[in-house]
This record gives sequence, structure tokens and C-alpha cells, in this order.
Amino acid sequence: MVASMRRLWCFLVLWPLLLVSPPAAADNGLTLTPPVSGRVIKSFDGGSSPYSKGHRGVDLAADAGAEIRAAAPGTVYFNGVVAGRPSVSIDHGSGLRTTYTPVVGTKEVGAAVAGGDVIGHLSGPRHCGSEFCLHWGLTDGTAYFDPMLYVTSPPIRLLPMGSHPKPIQYLPQATVPLPPGGAPVPGRVTSPFGMRVHPVTGVYKLHDGVDFGAPCGTTIRLPWPGRVVSARNDGAYGFRVIVDHGGTRTAYAHMPGLEVSVGQELPAGARVGQVGSTGYSTGCHLHWMAWRAGKLIDPLTLLK
Repeated sequence: MVASMRRLWCFLVLWPLLLVSPPAAADNGLTLTPPVSGRVIKSFDGGSSPYSKGHRGVDLAADAGAEIRAAAPGTVYFNGVVAGRPSVSIDHGSGLRTTYTPVVGTKEVGAAVAGGDVIGHLSGPRHCGSEFCLHWGLTDGTAYFDPMLYVTSPPIRLLPMGSHPKPIQYLPQATVPLPPGGAPVPGRVTSPFGMRVHPVTGVYKLHDGVDFGAPCGTTIRLPWPGRVVSARNDGAYGFRVIVDHGGTRTAYAHMPGLEVSVGQELPAGARVGQVGSTGYSTGCHLHWMAWRAGKLIDPLTLLK
């Protein structure tokens, strides 16, 4: 009887923990560069709890023997074998470590590395179907996070033959000014409005909104009052809601589902939904869009 009561007590204590999503990595200024240039084969999936099924990393296409480079400066934390696969991890001195598997390391544990330094070569059997790939992870030693949320890219411009680029000025993505309470979610801008190479399709095209890195389940709040004019599964945008504010419209994409309906009047600060990764997405984030007088605009200009 006593043993049964103990088992019941343990179940009641531990069961709620199984329903808690993994914590989000703190925005501590860490900026990463992908360790290889290959496309994303499989994106991050943190699962519904630390114990659920998921994909705690990102698979990047790469050839067997390819050079693997450090995603940021740090110190080699591990160089060995995990579950039969060669693996390397780097401590970035911020409470976070990047992991690289299957990789035969070329640096000793404790060695300092700069961002972009070669730390090893891709090895081991294929584990992305018929392709070789690198499994790239980010962890604090307990929980895993999406490394793609920490990736920044320089602006890309196509110019006519014979022309010369003019210098442009832009704010680093992590320091885009966001007035308190003005943005729909807390978190840094991980991809600004403008031309870029799409991370899923690989096509150079207009990024028609602003991406905010935020954990799955983060509440999305409406910056201004408005009326819902669209709420549906919108293809590449996943579940998307569009709100009319009277001359200006805003949209909220990649949500895990719909919590509002067409015609609904929402006050400023109302919950529109939550951050997800539906549609064409490499991980949990909010894709925020805006139109003024029917013309697509950079939504960050509405906050200035």
C-alpha cells in the first residue's frame, strides 16, 4: 500500500512536467553562422516537452568529408563519440554550446577557436535519407534550442553588369529599435524586411515581413485595435491572421492554429494567437507583415 502511494505521488509530481515545453534560450547576444553552406534538410522541433519526440537540432546538407566550421568563437568543450557517432561541441562562454554530429574533430578539448575556424570533417553513415548531412544543435547542457534563431545574414543585392554598389546603412538585426510594448512579441529580429535567399526554397526573393525569434507558444499581441479580415491556413505562411486597423493592415503568420475569427473586433494588446512553425518555416518564429493603403511595407516603420 505504501509503495503504491509513493508511485502515485511521484506520478502526480512528475506528470505536469511532461506537459511543459522546453524553455527558450535567452537572448544573450549570441550570433551564429551556419557551420556549412548547405540547405536545411530538416528543421528544429523541440517537441511538446523535454521528454517528447522531436528533432533537437537542424540538419544541414553537406558532402562526406566536408569541412565543418565553428559557428561562433568559443572553446572546444567535447571531441569524441556519442551514441556511436563522432561529435564535437563548442562552449561559447554564454551558457550555450553548439554541437556538431557526425564530425571527426581536429581540435583538442580546451582549444580556443574563432568563428569560422575548421573544427573537423563530416563523417559517419548517411542519416538524412540518401544524403549526407550535419546535425547542428544548440544547448545549455539541459535543454535544446533552435540554432537558426541566432543566425544573421548580410543584405544581398543583385546589380546590373558593370554597375557599382553604393554603400548602404542598416541596423544589426539584434539592435533594431522596438519601443516597449510596440512589437507583437518579445524577442529579437532574426530576419528583416527586404530581399534575401529564402531559407527553405533557396530562391532569392522579397522577404515580405519581419521575423521575430520567439519560442513556440509565445503569445502574439495586437499592437493596435482592429478587425480580423482573414484567418486561415495560408499555404507557405501556415496559419495566418490579417487585421485591418483602418488604412493599415498587419498579418501574423506561421501560428500553430487559429484563435480568432473573421469579423472579430480586437482591442490593442489582445491575443491574436501564438508563435508556431507552420507553413514554410525553419523553426518557431513570428512572421509579421504590414500594408499601408494596400501597399506592402516594412512593419518596423510603424513602430518608429
